[in-house]
Amino acid sequence: MVTGLASLWRGVFGLFLTPLVACAPAAPAAPPTPSAPAAAQAPAPTAAVAPTTPPATETVRLGLLSSASDSGIFIALDQGYFREQGIEVEMTPFDSAARMVAPLGAGQLEVGAGSHSAGLFNAVARGIDIKLVADKGSALPGFGFQALVFRRDLVESGQLRNPGDLRGLRATVPARGITPEAALAHWLRPYGLTLDDLEIVELNFADHASALAGRAVEASVTIEPFLTRVLDLGVGTIYQRTDELLPGYQIAEIIYSGQFIRERPEAARRFMLAYLKGVRFYNDAFVRGDLAKRQEVVASLVRNTPVKDVALYDRMVMPGLHPDGRMNVTSLNEDQEFWLSRGLQQGRINFDDLIDYTFANYAVEALGGPYR
Repeated sequence: MVTGLASLWRGVFGLFLTPLVACAPAAPAAPPTPSAPAAAQAPAPTAAVAPTTPPATETVRLGLLSSASDSGIFIALDQGYFREQGIEVEMTPFDSAARMVAPLGAGQLEVGAGSHSAGLFNAVARGIDIKLVADKGSALPGFGFQALVFRRDLVESGQLRNPGDLRGLRATVPARGITPEAALAHWLRPYGLTLDDLEIVELNFADHASALAGRAVEASVTIEPFLTRVLDLGVGTIYQRTDELLPGYQIAEIIYSGQFIRERPEAARRFMLAYLKGVRFYNDAFVRGDLAKRQEVVASLVRNTPVKDVALYDRMVMPGLHPDGRMNVTSLNEDQEFWLSRGLQQGRINFDDLIDYTFANYAVEALGGPYR
């Protein structure tokens, strides 16, 4: 299982990240092999361990959606990883990552746990200092935590068979110019449709189930855990998951405000160290199959997301979380081209200016090198 996903990371992300990964630090050298078997060597004297002064506690204001892709954050909170780094996280819920851009740019949030968007790219083009610093959710094969959903009654009646049948109908996404909308455009393209052929309704993910149940919309692009709620209520049917449509599609990121980077770089490093430690715990659970850790991850999600029924997690498809924080740059650029073509993005940006791996690189080194 580990070998398989490692191959996916090399195969999917390796194609996309060549310009940036080349700058990443090499893994630390392996320790030298002892010259004699350990049993034959004299035991080393016990060294006195100097007391370690914990870092002074700092508050970091975090905006998030409380979705399954926030698992790394919730694990880091519940396992005490932020606490051991002297970070107290002050969380503010948002209904869309696009609405985090203004408070991030104004320094009212230090960190955003959301997705890139046309609004974010426009802000960067205008000189707003915001950086994508780590992955927070991608559609690696087998980790399709986002899907196109059709209203169940329309599927059963035969009215909705594929995205080509959505012409003139209503589909909901949380906001315009964000990744669910870009994914919807990909689903429509093979059928000769564009977003202009549909009525796009903006509703936050938590309202998608009720909108489908009340027949206010005919389709939605939804992420976990809200997707499982739709299925559990029996109001929607999955047409296709994003990992089947666009394997490796970049959906969400950890976003730092420029003010946080400039004024509190040490806190920014410690936040990332705690976060990636949580992400690796997650990968131990869902990639390496550590059942005990899986139970702890599920417990964190039950505490911190709208899905409170433990049994539902046996049916949920979890997001892909890259254990070294790497992002799919080709996918980001494809979204940029789409938003430029729609007039939602006014100016092209350079991803070398947007992506800052400094903090993820620091965390990977502090954690002993790349996850294997």
